[in-house]
Amino acid sequence: MAAARLRPALLLLGLALSAPALAAPKDKKPAAPDPIAAMLEARNAVFGPIDTAFKEGRKAEVADLLVELVAKPEHAAYHAEAWSRLGAVLESLDLPFSALLAYERALSTDAPLVADAAGKAIKLADKVGDTAVLEAVFAKNLGLEVSAETRSRMAYLAAREATHRGQHPLALASLKMVATTDPFYPEAKALEGVSLSVSGRHNDALGPLQVAMGAGQAYKRGARFDDMVKMNLARAYYAAGNFPRAIEYYAQISRSSRSWPQAQFERAWAHFRLNDPNGSLSLLFNHQTTFLDELYAPEADLLRMYSYFQLCKFPEATKSIDALKGKYKPRVTLLRETAALGPQELFARHAALIEGKPAEISPLVSYFFVEEDRLRDSLAAVRSAEDEIKRLKNVAANPFSAWATEAVSARRANLIDAEGKRIQTRVTRMADELQSMLDAADLSRLDMMDMEKRLYMQAANTGEMAKSREVVQRSKATKKNERLWPYEGELWADELGYYRIQAKPDCPAGFQP
Repeated sequence: MAAARLRPALLLLGLALSAPALAAPKDKKPAAPDPIAAMLEARNAVFGPIDTAFKEGRKAEVADLLVELVAKPEHAAYHAEAWSRLGAVLESLDLPFSALLAYERALSTDAPLVADAAGKAIKLADKVGDTAVLEAVFAKNLGLEVSAETRSRMAYLAAREATHRGQHPLALASLKMVATTDPFYPEAKALEGVSLSVSGRHNDALGPLQVAMGAGQAYKRGARFDDMVKMNLARAYYAAGNFPRAIEYYAQISRSSRSWPQAQFERAWAHFRLNDPNGSLSLLFNHQTTFLDELYAPEADLLRMYSYFQLCKFPEATKSIDALKGKYKPRVTLLRETAALGPQELFARHAALIEGKPAEISPLVSYFFVEEDRLRDSLAAVRSAEDEIKRLKNVAANPFSAWATEAVSARRANLIDAEGKRIQTRVTRMADELQSMLDAADLSRLDMMDMEKRLYMQAANTGEMAKSREVVQRSKATKKNERLWPYEGELWADELGYYRIQAKPDCPAGFQP
């Protein structure tokens, strides 16, 4: 009986033990955190005070807070946005150069995140005259999602960067993206032609250069641009071996252009290549006059010597060598001393000339630089930077002013250093080149002595001096509005380019130097 009574009790115990387990609810898993909400919360924690200050119109404080933010490495994820916002607020404070540099930092940090900064940066760069600061960053980010207008301008600036680095295939690829409606389309086509010619594709360069000339006239670029394109067309034709067409374009360079003396010299080479030494001597006569004597043109003197050599006029050729050495030996020293002035001083002296101030710098160096677009653009940017540095003193109490002043000052220093070094490098190269030419002239003297020796040996063997070969003498047709008269020793500046030399060759028949 005891056993029988225990069984129901055990059953009841089992029910009692199992009942709570069956009745208890299942445990719930904790909800996963929302990553987007977490990111927004973290961003608000960083930008909250900045947004509040902006809404309340406290722009200077916004700039202060943004400068403080970009200095914190732990907030690197927000730096691109912060730089872009800093650019916007500095622009609203009428500090365009500082704003440009902030936008450039934003694009360098994370261009895809702040793609809209590209167009804003271009407008500011045009305003302050420093588009060069954007060339490198645009060269790395041509795939940005921007408007067609912005992409076109980015492509042109990227092509300029590639050209400076000697990466001509990359420059050509970038230039294909420049739209015909772009305000710098004429310059883009001119750059395309130069890049093709430098790459050895001289015939391919002719088309873009012709387009550049037409576009320049349509966009009213003026005589300087037109002459620059014509010079490059002439050089492309010359390099392609089409010397008559090269002569045609060299002859079109405006007499008032600073490129005219160089065009006359290069045209003289084309005549020389066509076996027309008299044509060369006629054009090179300009460089012997007092009007062009101060220019750097040693190769013109060498070419004059070669032309006399080709005519077997050895005494005249020897005189040309002596004149070359007497004229240019002191100039090697002058060029060395000029290069030793240093980048900053070279920039300062050229800047003074451009701005119409007195400056101690030889025309030998300054002649082409003072009208060069690149140097003039850099000078305009330097002056814009200096103006903004002065205005930043009015907000010197704000922390952002210290950053802006330092950034703009650094950019100004970089521009001066880069342009000064470029001038210095060219002057050094001119001195080295000139010394090499002077050394080569002595070798040419030996060649002429050997040639004269051969002629005298020939005369000794035959018993008489060989007669000079006959050449056709052509008279120049005189137009109705022209007059011709022989040169009698008096020179006039407006007659340069019209002098003609008719020298009979002294080479015997069948004898060619």
